[in-house]
Amino acid sequence: MGRPRHEPGSSATAADGVPAPRGGAAGAPAPVDRGRGRPAGPVPAARVLIVAGCAVALVYVALLMAGVVAAFPAVWAGAFLIGAATLVFGYWLLRRIRPVRAPGRAASSAAVAWGLFAVTGAALVANAALDGVLAVAMGPRTADLWGAAVSGPVDEELLKLAGVVLVAVAFPYAVRGPVDGFVIGALVGLGFQVMENLFMAVQEVTGRGGLGGVEMVVQSGLTRVLLTGLGTHWALSAVAGTAVGLVAAAAWRPRPRTVAAAVLLVVLAMAMHAFINLPVLQGIGVVVKALVNFAVAMALYFALRRAHLRRLRDALEETGAESGMDRATSLAQATRGGRRRALRGVPADERAALGAEQDRLVGEAESRAFERGSRAGG
Repeated sequence: MGRPRHEPGSSATAADGVPAPRGGAAGAPAPVDRGRGRPAGPVPAARVLIVAGCAVALVYVALLMAGVVAAFPAVWAGAFLIGAATLVFGYWLLRRIRPVRAPGRAASSAAVAWGLFAVTGAALVANAALDGVLAVAMGPRTADLWGAAVSGPVDEELLKLAGVVLVAVAFPYAVRGPVDGFVIGALVGLGFQVMENLFMAVQEVTGRGGLGGVEMVVQSGLTRVLLTGLGTHWALSAVAGTAVGLVAAAAWRPRPRTVAAAVLLVVLAMAMHAFINLPVLQGIGVVVKALVNFAVAMALYFALRRAHLRRLRDALEETGAESGMDRATSLAQATRGGRRRALRGVPADERAALGAEQDRLVGEAESRAFERGSRAGG
């Protein structure tokens, strides 16, 4: 950010939207440390930090860009529309990929907002500072060529990671395991990716004295979304966010091997960021690098998804048996389609009660699945 880069760019439900275990209440604090998989209540200070960080950064970015917006209103409008469409679709898709059910809207929105505003504002300052240090240490030309491969992975990945940690602390039921960390991390990255795409598209026009206008903005925006967008910030933050999920699953008291795995994931995310920012393999090569990052992120996702669903199905069999439910009906609760089919199969006046029972069953099963995952190290 800040200069053109070589990169491409119970029946109850907890307050953050993920079913609470039996006995929870909508909007109420989670029970205090009932075991791994059942986190302590939210920390209000974390929510304050999220709101304050986003607000301060939004004001800073708005003041910084006000002159450019006034000078090129059509360019900014075009970039904004592309960014808004990307954000809406990405928000829906990334919440949808969480197995069983989507994360809560409050936690999801906080994650996206942190990426949109807090990371953007802080990255503008941090990248400029680190670029200055690199220019002194490496020389201006070398720093201009290689700086993005250093400042991006260091500044931006750590800022996005901080957002995942804050969301995990502010909305404990949103991040109870690595698959949750993956999704929340992806949402943080989505927010930052949308804002960076907007900045980069506008910079391409302003850097040419306004030549190209809206047409160039559309071309740049679509290229960064449809081609290189597969393997940039959302994927990088998803990998790093998985590390937060591992630590959160251990009730923030991880074993040494869990710490090692978390550190390796963060380092991997930074390496992926550096890889796509390297001033080599430009042009179509950037798309190839994005596809490599996408493949890494997807391999991790499917491994996490498979492990979570395996533990969840085992837990559903147990909780279903305790409720007098047969095995097939219990296992059907593991998918959105299975729950919808069950609801359609009962009279309309019984659907509310069945939906509440589904929420309770899935909530209890997920808590047990996360507990087993933490004992297994993720």
